[in-house]
Amino acid sequence: MTDDATTYKEMRDRILGLLKQHAPREVPIRTIARELEIDRRTAAKYLDLLALSGDVGMERFGPKKLYRPSQRLPLPEIVDHLPVALVILDADLRVNMVNASFVATLGLHPSHTLVDAPLFDLNLPFFSDPAVQRNIERIRRSEAYLDKMQVIDERTDRAFLAAFAQIVSPTAGEGIMISLQDITAVRKAETDLRDSEKKMATLFESVPSGIIFFAADGAILDANRASLRVLGLRAPADMRITSIFDIACYRTKLESLIREGRATETELACDFERLRREQGIQSTKSGIAYFDVVFTPVLPHSGGPAKEFAIIFKDITAKRRAEKDLKERLRGVSSNLPGIIYQFYARDTGDWGIYYVDTRSADIFGLDPEPVRDWFQRFSARIAPEDRDRWDESTHETVLGRVPWDFEGKFLKPSGGEIYFHGISQPVRLEHETVWNGIFLDITDRRMAEEALQQSHFLETRYRSFFEDTCNGILIYEPVDEGGDYLITDANRVTADLLRTSRAGLVGKRLFEEFPDLSTPEIRALLPRILTTGRPEVVAPLRYRERDDFPLISHYVFRLPSGELASFMIDVSEVLEGAEGLQGAVEDAPDGSDCDCEDPGPLSLI
Repeated sequence: MTDDATTYKEMRDRILGLLKQHAPREVPIRTIARELEIDRRTAAKYLDLLALSGDVGMERFGPKKLYRPSQRLPLPEIVDHLPVALVILDADLRVNMVNASFVATLGLHPSHTLVDAPLFDLNLPFFSDPAVQRNIERIRRSEAYLDKMQVIDERTDRAFLAAFAQIVSPTAGEGIMISLQDITAVRKAETDLRDSEKKMATLFESVPSGIIFFAADGAILDANRASLRVLGLRAPADMRITSIFDIACYRTKLESLIREGRATETELACDFERLRREQGIQSTKSGIAYFDVVFTPVLPHSGGPAKEFAIIFKDITAKRRAEKDLKERLRGVSSNLPGIIYQFYARDTGDWGIYYVDTRSADIFGLDPEPVRDWFQRFSARIAPEDRDRWDESTHETVLGRVPWDFEGKFLKPSGGEIYFHGISQPVRLEHETVWNGIFLDITDRRMAEEALQQSHFLETRYRSFFEDTCNGILIYEPVDEGGDYLITDANRVTADLLRTSRAGLVGKRLFEEFPDLSTPEIRALLPRILTTGRPEVVAPLRYRERDDFPLISHYVFRLPSGELASFMIDVSEVLEGAEGLQGAVEDAPDGSDCDCEDPGPLSLI
């Protein structure tokens, strides 16, 4: 420091002390000079310097100048409150002043002595770097220097940004001002941002879903590789000449999303045939494709409405087709069921009701499926009075116990008439509720069939008695392998005896496989002919096996309503081999004269 500087500091303190004593009254120059015992010109000189530095305020009263202590913060206090670390050096590179931020930035103890100390002797972070010291020396010697530097302190791995400037004080002479910022966190954030950008770029290119950025007018700005694959495009050029509105079947849907400007999940469809026809885009895909889409606006950093948008999409065409096939199969099953399917729920909160009911509710039960929320109540109200208590009890027990449900009762249709139904369902436990998937079957026909079955039981018994106990053989068979053979489906006891086997040894066997001697051109032509024409025919006597122990059997073959063939079999061995000859056999065979029971005739089976 110079003597002039010391004199200025002392005089400044004296003048400021005097003004504070007279505050808040303003003091003229004459009074200041008299009380400080200095001449008026010297007092005016120092007061001008103090006014310039902001330490005192001055007001004019006519030709007079009146002074008072400044109401503004003094410059040292302002500097001390700056967030940027500051140090001011004199011409000898000694510390003239530091602010609080300098002490905090370098992690110094507040009691650390800095003022008047040579800067390079303090061994401070950043200032110990040789490059920094050389730059400061160049400033002191008025040589070319760097006004800004970034330095990483090897001892602490901290990064600093410094600004250097030469200053000249009217009182202290030349000096150097250095501002210092710890940018370690900023550099780390920049590094993290670059790493994040690399990760995002890698993700953008490697994610299997398509990603497209586009402007509000539909112009595609960027797209990842997966979008080409998802859209079946061969080259990026195909994407560049395509508007996002061309990819979506419904332009208005995308325009609506852009206007709303909010992130949302939706579904879009693309007609690749139209894309090929109107835009000349040769995609490897064809037909209509469906995509799950996440739409989002890209908000600018400066704020305001989005000007760019993005969609993330994946092809769900196979899923949609599978769902469509499943719905069609379900619709096909439900449409052919003698009833309706439904889904009943009971929540843990105590609420219960119907999630879904088949649209055929109106056709079968005369009950409109909408509104579905009260369908179960409307259905319950139509239960026949004699079944109502049992219905309510079974419903309550099923919901309370979360158990399968099974109920039969009578339903009174709103339009009149009644039907019998059978309700069954199976519970599935979900997170906060139990859901029953079930079906209401119309069993009116079954009830009638049961009654009819009881009535026909006697007739069935008589038929089975005749089938089993008649003295003639009866063989029933059906074509297999497109008429290449015939599967034996039934045979009576007499047939088994005639063919030297058991009934179990016949049923399920193939006719020509079991009896290859029957596979003659005549027989192979006869059986399809009867199936086609429906006209019965008589077959000349033959043996099922060319063995002496097998009888000669005459057949009356006819077609049953079921599409099967039936052979009415008569043993004519004795007649044909007797002394009476063929003529007698022909005359005697039809009336069954050798049979102990009455011959019903071949037509009795039709």
